[in-house]
Amino acid sequence: MWRMFILSISLLALGNAEEMTKMLHAHSIEVSYQTKDGRTAKIRVARDSDLRCREVPFDGRTFWSEAYPLQTVPEFCTKRFITTAGVLSPMKIHEKIDTYGELEVLEFLEEMQEDPHMLFVDSRKKGWYEARTIPGAVNIPFVYFTEEGKWEKKKQEALVLLGVRSTKEGYDFSEAKTVLFFCNGVWCRQSPQMIEALLAMGYPPEKMKWYRGGLHSWLNVGMTSIRPTEKKKGV
Repeated sequence: MWRMFILSISLLALGNAEEMTKMLHAHSIEVSYQTKDGRTAKIRVARDSDLRCREVPFDGRTFWSEAYPLQTVPEFCTKRFITTAGVLSPMKIHEKIDTYGELEVLEFLEEMQEDPHMLFVDSRKKGWYEARTIPGAVNIPFVYFTEEGKWEKKKQEALVLLGVRSTKEGYDFSEAKTVLFFCNGVWCRQSPQMIEALLAMGYPPEKMKWYRGGLHSWLNVGMTSIRPTEKKKGV
């Protein structure tokens, strides 16, 4: 189990030497995801760290220069985006909803590969999702649940994906999946709004998890990301 966090760098020494010059893995897992044309593809999720970046000089004066991004950082080392929009979210949005960091996300993704009752949800609007997302995530835009009467068909399709049944008496959450939500970052309200809407419908809070850092934090620490609409070469 990856929790043991066993000396993966020494294991890499036995692997492909060329890959080692490009990547530094603390831990990696293989994740399945759906491509734009409906195929199931696989990708290895890890820290995408170009080892040349370890040689980039860094000092306090540069850090406090407030450059967005730092001009001293080579293009091949930049993996982040900057925003001044949005509001900061609390660390915990509900007493029964766990807040996740990157290692917990990796553990969730690993378990999800073998458990159909788990779902990883990118709750951002479609355009954001198609631009870049985390491998293994499915897109259920938060607006399906926050804009009443506008997305009813999409909302019903999303509920099926979440394992929720609509009945004459209301919603049946007995088979609801354990879902991990994320959006753009700690300043992004899209996943919190979706979680709040689902709570109001009666979705069990203990079956919801929240990756607070979102794509912003994911990219900041150099994790693998994908463009779902991008076709692989030769396909």
